Amino acid sequence: MNSTSVAVVGAGLAGLACARRLAAAGVVTRVFEAQRAPGGRIATRRYQAASFDHGAQYFTATGAAFRQVVAESCATGATGRWRPDWPGGEQERKELWVGTPGMSALPRLLTAGLDIEYGARIVRIEHACRGWSLLDDRGSVHADFGAIALALPAPIAAVLAATHTALAARVHAVRMAPCWAVVAAFAEPLERLPDAAFTGDAVLPWYARNSSKPGRDAGEAWVLHASAEWSHREFDTSPERVQRSLLDRFAAQAGRSLPRAVLTDSHRWRHARVETPLGEPCLYDRAAGIGFCGDWCLDARVEAAFQSGDALGSLLAGSRGMEGSGKMRGSL
Repeated sequence: MNSTSVAVVGAGLAGLACARRLAAAGVVTRVFEAQRAPGGRIATRRYQAASFDHGAQYFTATGAAFRQVVAESCATGATGRWRPDWPGGEQERKELWVGTPGMSALPRLLTAGLDIEYGARIVRIEHACRGWSLLDDRGSVHADFGAIALALPAPIAAVLAATHTALAARVHAVRMAPCWAVVAAFAEPLERLPDAAFTGDAVLPWYARNSSKPGRDAGEAWVLHASAEWSHREFDTSPERVQRSLLDRFAAQAGRSLPRAVLTDSHRWRHARVETPLGEPCLYDRAAGIGFCGDWCLDARVEAAFQSGDALGSLLAGSRGMEGSGKMRGSL
């Protein structure tokens, strides 16, 4: 790598948007992702019985830039409009979009043309005269980057950057919350239930019939999301107990016994919700050549993640991460 290149840590939507903006400006960019696939919480879990969007459930598009992304992805078949049977007709008041055949289709599409190294969890960053070096959990060193973009959950980004920029203190102040997700496939249809609902329940505030989304396999597949408070309290509870608790709550809300489950599983999202957002699109320390982006900058929404990464990519592309007045910038 050379001193004008940029390292993007994280291939969630914020990291992908940042990298795409940099690549479009001709900046040499490399993305490092701890997992084996892109997307972060824009994820799909597949089983023989069914597939489930166990993280982000859908997205909306209000800004021109993200509307263009949605339009382009629709043209390729990577996204489609979801029209759930939703209490009160709420789905008629805004357009709900999902990846097809799963939510993970959108981030996969956005990786086109990007240099991404998967399975590389960055555990330390160091800055020297030749630029940034990154150490991953395999012991590999990735060196000589002119700038670095941390597209990670705020608590993780704050720890990595703590000794390198005063902006880390602002990132540390962002509060994020966990979410337990349970997925279940049933042998018989759950009739007379809406396809999705914000329930207002203290334990199970959201459920959705995943199989009602476009491009999904036939079958009765459901996703249940626990509340932030319950997920905090039960963070270390066994997956089996979480499944029993949320399925019992779902049955109570449905007002009936559930059909026989042919599959149940759970996933614990450690940093799923933004409780105290930053309030700015991104942060960038021009003097140090280090920036931060993520949904936590604005809101726990897919479009907010895209807007944040795109904003940081614009700042980095404008300076190539190398020169400037030394002023710390935190917004467009």
